[in-house]
Amino acid sequence: MSKRIFLIVLTILLFYPFSSFAKGKTKLYVFPVHKIRIDKPVKGDVLVIGKDVDVTSNVEGNVSVIGGNISVNARVSGNCVSIGGSVVYGQNGQIKGYEVIIGEGFVKKKMLLLLLNSFFWIITIGFGLYFYGENIKENAFEFADDFMRLFFFGFYALITLSVLSLISFALIKTGIGFVLFALIFIMVFAIYVFSILTLFYFFGDFISKILKIDFPPSVKMILGLVIYQVLKFVPMFGFLAFIILLSASFGATIYSRFGTFKPWFGLHRFWGE
Repeated sequence: MSKRIFLIVLTILLFYPFSSFAKGKTKLYVFPVHKIRIDKPVKGDVLVIGKDVDVTSNVEGNVSVIGGNISVNARVSGNCVSIGGSVVYGQNGQIKGYEVIIGEGFVKKKMLLLLLNSFFWIITIGFGLYFYGENIKENAFEFADDFMRLFFFGFYALITLSVLSLISFALIKTGIGFVLFALIFIMVFAIYVFSILTLFYFFGDFISKILKIDFPPSVKMILGLVIYQVLKFVPMFGFLAFIILLSASFGATIYSRFGTFKPWFGLHRFWGE
């Protein structure tokens, strides 16, 4: 998930034309069910997240794909950017702009990607326990204590932040739009990382209680990391379970203010005690 967020932001910041989005000329597909087929001429840009795209008709603009492949079987007047995939040409495929491919090797070497992802989280666990160990524990207790309420709270918070991100993205040409987008991204990324660490501790603590062995916090977090990685290999159920758990831990992180229970910016709490 962290890789996906990073790749999305990387594409937006480096390759994606902001002006076309602001003018409403972009065809945007976010995790569609089926492969996207561009079989009619398009004047504007195409952005696909989480699926392959087959270009069989001319595109007067850029074609960008995150987490998928681009099959070029017609003329693309702009650039073709594939993050985590590849660009292949058909018989009539032609790209007037640049061809940019990032991370194609990682898709073919899933075990390497899994090891790198695990290494990232192990380093993050070390820093998290060293600087915010007690905060993570408090947040995990809050997460387990009021799961359903925090799930809905986190779910609505994610929707709100997504809407704010789209607004700031549409205003990216203005100074305030870029600043707002950067602030929202930093805030969401910080909450996301802390939420994942919360899940690690919760999973590990749950296993510790089942086995009736009081593992050290670091061991609990590593056990949680293993469960987190295993969930990725469970078709459909694993993804849904992760989304539900992440929404609840996201809500717990916002509600508890990263496990500190201190008022945001000195303001008093308006819900609960």
